Amino acid sequence: MPAKKKEEEKKLTVEESLSRLEEILQELESPETGLQDAMKLYTEGVGLLGECQKTLEGVEQQLKILSPEENGV
Repeated sequence: MPAKKKEEEKKLTVEESLSRLEEILQELESPETGLQDAMKLYTEGVGLLGECQKTLEGVEQQLKILSPEENGV
């Protein structure tokens, strides 16, 4: 099942990922969250953050290609 979970993470939009990151932050801030759960949440958050960064970098590259000012035109 871990492979399925990773596939589901990749299907999330940036907005969905950011929403999940907010949920993770709230759970991490909760005094009821144990150490093991906190580590799992942290790991999930790092993965989501990495996917968001990749997506945003791709969008940035597309914008550079489309922007005449960036291409010296």
